[in-house]
Amino acid sequence: MLEPGLKSLLSRWLAVPGLAGLLVLGLHVHPSAAPRDDHPAFEHDQLEDEFELMEHPDFRVIPLQQAAELATDRFRGRLIAARLRPPTPDERARGVELVHELRLLTQRRDVLLIRLDARTGAFLEVRGSGLTEARRRHEDRK
Repeated sequence: MLEPGLKSLLSRWLAVPGLAGLLVLGLHVHPSAAPRDDHPAFEHDQLEDEFELMEHPDFRVIPLQQAAELATDRFRGRLIAARLRPPTPDERARGVELVHELRLLTQRRDVLLIRLDARTGAFLEVRGSGLTEARRRHEDRK
């Protein structure tokens, strides 16, 4: 049998991790804890269609290195993330089939989201705080 003081201390020690575990579990279950994505979710069939396009021999995507160079030629910052994404409905209506989505960290610690057409390298969307300050002037470009 445990002494009353030790039992109280042990029960407090076990209760804290238990509460922390419930809090963590609550964060994973609560809808507001889900990652925020400004683009609508795509159905499984739509994603299959996207990947079928990439199987065609004439389907060419610009390399990530080239996409990163396009972004950093126009904006000051360091590439911190990159991924291929399906186009939004508006982008698809303009004929875009696949998108390079890049994130740049600016000197002021702002994050820019840059979306490029993965086939042509055309800029589709650029947004984020500090966008004007991060933009390279024509004479500053690499």
